[in-house]
Amino acid sequence: MPINNHNIIRGNYQPPGDKSISHRILILSGQAIGKSEIFNLLEGEDVINTLKAMKLLGVQIKKKNNKYHVYGVPSGGLIEPRRKIDFGNSGTGIRLISGLISSNNIKVNLIGDSSLSKRPMKRVTEHLSKIGAKIKLKNDLYPPIEIKGTGAAIPLTFDIIIPSAQIKSAIMLSALNTNGSVKIKELNSTRDHTENMLKSMGYNIKVRENKSHRFIEMKNNKELKSINYNVPGDPSSAAFLITAACLRPGSRLIVKNMLFNKTRVGFIKTLKKMGGNIKIIKKRKIHNELIADLKIEQNKVLKSIKLNSIDIPLQIDEIPILSIAASFAQGTSVFKGLKELTVKESNRLLLIHKNLKRIGVKSIIKKYDLYILGNNDLKKGGAVIKHDNDHRILMSFFISNMICKKNNLFKDKSCVKTSYPTFFKHITKFSH
Repeated sequence: MPINNHNIIRGNYQPPGDKSISHRILILSGQAIGKSEIFNLLEGEDVINTLKAMKLLGVQIKKKNNKYHVYGVPSGGLIEPRRKIDFGNSGTGIRLISGLISSNNIKVNLIGDSSLSKRPMKRVTEHLSKIGAKIKLKNDLYPPIEIKGTGAAIPLTFDIIIPSAQIKSAIMLSALNTNGSVKIKELNSTRDHTENMLKSMGYNIKVRENKSHRFIEMKNNKELKSINYNVPGDPSSAAFLITAACLRPGSRLIVKNMLFNKTRVGFIKTLKKMGGNIKIIKKRKIHNELIADLKIEQNKVLKSIKLNSIDIPLQIDEIPILSIAASFAQGTSVFKGLKELTVKESNRLLLIHKNLKRIGVKSIIKKYDLYILGNNDLKKGGAVIKHDNDHRILMSFFISNMICKKNNLFKDKSCVKTSYPTFFKHITKFSH
């Protein structure tokens, strides 16, 4: 059942398992000593491709009684796969496992689909080359990635200029098989799930941060211990239903067991500033990650927002759905510094702009800044949405049906399997 402008959002909602954590727990439990158990793993295509990659590298993974059993191999124990490893559309998977492989004495060819093959990899591989790995990229920039890892990785100090959890995590995964002290200085704080897991698994890692930098030091003089891990709900997936609830006065949504890591919930702060009535009703900490239950009881229409460049990294994945909120908010909203959106699964900045125009919303791009001229009127809709098989663009503009006179059209909805296979089932369940 498609949603439309008569719908409100109601119910008790459990988001699917977090995608970032699902990738990382598969990789780290695959390097731990002993058997780990993973509950609520996201079974989207991106994560399943990481699971298949770990199997090809010699890790035994079995699913039984709705949980995954991972039998880890120790650092340095990965085997050379007999074929290329295909990551499909997953930038996270290919970048993180590039880091893991780089400090193992094996040769591996990593490939992806047509979209992934246009995404920049040098930002990661230039760091991995410094430890001694031999890496080739297409046009010195894009996948396929050919890696000849080194069994004698050089312990270095890395200064990461681009705010990217994938760059940081790739380096950290290479450190698992690097003798000596590996140090990382990160400009601004990015998602810290890798650090949190390593702490929970007993690894020798020290983290400190100030207002502008995070400092990480790792030594591989302690074994990575096995873990039983319940993956919390993905805030980036929950953002679609949470935003949908904020669009419509009368909506009442309870969100259960959602990851509330400070690097992942910038969009909650943004929606609250726009007038979203979002309350945290329960918080707890599990495996160094903050988990929360939320209640959205929307009773008024939204107002416009201005986000500066410094605000963007902590809600980069939610900009597409926030653009829908801005369209139905009174006044001009401004999102500054969206360059990173141009190198995602698609050029998200351009697709947001083009599709807003199609549904009847005026927006302007100035350099990498986006201006959305919003109001509380229903948009004309009835547009064929161009999403370039980008899951977040498709889901965001599917939610836009709630603010359009006519429902928009989507030619192929299969890309939601990348991150949120149950999206349409959930949106149908909670729209009334």
